[in-house]
Amino acid sequence: MINTGIIKKMLSSKSCTPSCLLLFAATVAACTGPSDNRKPNMVIILADDMGWGDVNANGNDLVETPVLNRLKSESLSFERFYVCPLSAPTRAEMLTGRYFLRTGVSSVTRGYENMRGEEVTLAEVLKENGYKTGCYGKWHNGRYYLQHPNRQGFDEFVGFPVGHLGYYFDAWFLHNDEKKQSSGYTSDYFTGQAIEFMEQNRGNPFLCYVSYNVPHSPFQVPEKYFSKYRKAGLDSTLSCIYGMVENMDDNIGYILEKLEELNISENTIVIFFSDNGPNTDRYNGLMKGRKGSVDEGGVRVPFYIKWPGQIKPSTTLQLAQDIDIMPTLIGLGRLKYNPEKPFDGIDLSRIIKGKQKTFDRLIFSRQGNQNLEDCNSSVRNNRYRLVLTRKDTLLFDMKNDPAQVTDIFDIETNTGLLLLSELAKLNNELVSAYRPVTTIEAGFGEEKSFTLPVQDAALSGKIQYSSIHPNQSHTENWIQNGDSILWTLNINNKGTYKVEMQYGCTVGETGSLLSLISGSGQVFFKISEPFESAVLPDRDFVTRSESVERTWSWMDVGTITLNEGKEEISLKLVNKKHKEAGLIKSLKFTRLN
Repeated sequence: MINTGIIKKMLSSKSCTPSCLLLFAATVAACTGPSDNRKPNMVIILADDMGWGDVNANGNDLVETPVLNRLKSESLSFERFYVCPLSAPTRAEMLTGRYFLRTGVSSVTRGYENMRGEEVTLAEVLKENGYKTGCYGKWHNGRYYLQHPNRQGFDEFVGFPVGHLGYYFDAWFLHNDEKKQSSGYTSDYFTGQAIEFMEQNRGNPFLCYVSYNVPHSPFQVPEKYFSKYRKAGLDSTLSCIYGMVENMDDNIGYILEKLEELNISENTIVIFFSDNGPNTDRYNGLMKGRKGSVDEGGVRVPFYIKWPGQIKPSTTLQLAQDIDIMPTLIGLGRLKYNPEKPFDGIDLSRIIKGKQKTFDRLIFSRQGNQNLEDCNSSVRNNRYRLVLTRKDTLLFDMKNDPAQVTDIFDIETNTGLLLLSELAKLNNELVSAYRPVTTIEAGFGEEKSFTLPVQDAALSGKIQYSSIHPNQSHTENWIQNGDSILWTLNINNKGTYKVEMQYGCTVGETGSLLSLISGSGQVFFKISEPFESAVLPDRDFVTRSESVERTWSWMDVGTITLNEGKEEISLKLVNKKHKEAGLIKSLKFTRLN
C-alpha cells in the first residue's frame, strides 16, 4: 500500500524537482500495477483439424512448433481438454457455452452448421461489458444475415463463413458484409488483420478471435514450409500438414509479439486450442480415433490459457471442454451476465486460479451428422470412457488402457451401465429438443443484398455438385431440360430485387434458356455472353477431394419480387442449346426498394 502521507510531504518539499516527480510516478505505477477495474483483453486462437499430437511439446519430433511449445510452458495447459468431433459444433459450443444441438447446429454443411440468431454469444456478452470485438478467419456457424458474425456480437469480421476454403492464396473473403480479395497466404492475412484490430483497440478491452483454417484441406502452404518437411523425408501429406502447422505457429508468434509491443500482454488472456482431432492418420499420442470420431483421439486437443501474473504456468488434469470457455472467461473477467438460457459448461476460473481442487465430471461427445438418432456418442470421466456406436457399447479404462484396446464392459458392467444411462439421458434430451435452422432467413430491412450459393440448394434431375463436399462447390451437368435447383427461404420484408448469376460458360455452349421462379412469377433469360471459367493455378501438394477453385463472371438475370413469408426460389433449365448449359455457382439478390 502507498503511504499518502509520504506523497503529501514530497509534493510540499522544495527539493522535489520535476524529474523526481516523474521517477516517483513511475515507482507508484510499478507498485500498484494495472487497475483492478480494468477488464482483461481476450485473444482466442483456434486451429482447424489440428490434433493433440501436432504440437512438438506433446512428443511429436517430426514437427517444429517453438511458439506453441513456449506458449504451453507459459500457460496453464489442460492435458485433458475435449471438443466435438467436427468443426461447426465445436465453434457453436465455444461461442455459447451450450451443447451444439441446443444452438441449432448438428453438422457442417447444407444449413446444418447454422447457429440460431437468438443464441447469446461470448462476443455479445463482452460487447455489453464495453469490449470491442473482432473475428478473423473461419466462422462456420452460418452465412446468412442473422448468423453472420456482425449480428452475433462481432464489430468486425474478416474471413469466410462456410466450412472450408477452396484456395489459400489471394483468396476472396468477407470484410463485414462486403466481399474483398486478400493478398498472400490465408493464415498470414488473418494474422495481419487481427494485429491491426489489436493496434486500433489497444486502449479498450477487446476480444480478438483468430480462427485459422489450417491444417484443414485442401493442402496448400507456402513452398518453403512444405519443402522443409519433404526434404526431411516425410510424404507430401505430412509435409504439407506440418508445414501449415509451422506457418500457423509463426503467425501465433507475431500475435504474441504484438501484445508485448503494445504493452498489453500483462492484461491479456490468451487461449489456444483446436476444433477437433487430426484430419489424417498421424502421430496423436497413441490415442484411438481421429476427426469425426467420438473416441479419445477424435475429441481431445491441446488447450493452453495464459494470463501473465494471474494464471500460474503449470499442467492440470482437470477434465474440461469447449462449453466451459464462455462461462470461464466471464468468470475470469468478472463480467456482468445473467444467462437467459443456462450454460451446459462450467466456470473453471477458480480451478485456473488455483483456488479450487480438481474434480471429476462427465464429458459428453456426439458425432455431428445426420441422422441424429443414429450418431455415435461417448461419455468419459476421470477413469473411464464409454463409447456407444451403431453396433456396440464399449467401455475402456483410460487410466490403464489409454489407447482403448480392451473393452471391459462385461467386467465393469455396473460402471458401464451407469455411464450408459447418463449418456442415453442426455442424447434423448438433446435430440428430442433439436430444431435446425436450415431455412434461409433473408429480406431484412437493413440487408442491402444476399447471395444464395448452390451448396444450399436442393438439386434435381442430372445436375451435380462439382465435388462430394458441397462447401465451395458449383453445379455442373446442366444437360437435361426441366432440371432445376431450389432454395427455401423465409423473407422478412417484401421487396423487389435485381438478380445476378455467377456462372461460367464456354464460347461453344452459349444460348441456353433458363428461368428464375419465385412465388410472384418467373423471369426467363439466356446465357448469351461466354465466360471461360478457368481453374486457378494448382497450388495443391496433395490431390484434393474438394472442388477446384475457378474464376467466375456475373450476368444480369432480371428483376423479381419476393413476398413476405415462405418463398421457394428455383433456377430451371428450360431449353438447352448445346451439350451443356454451363457452370453455375450462385445467385445474388440486391434490393431495389
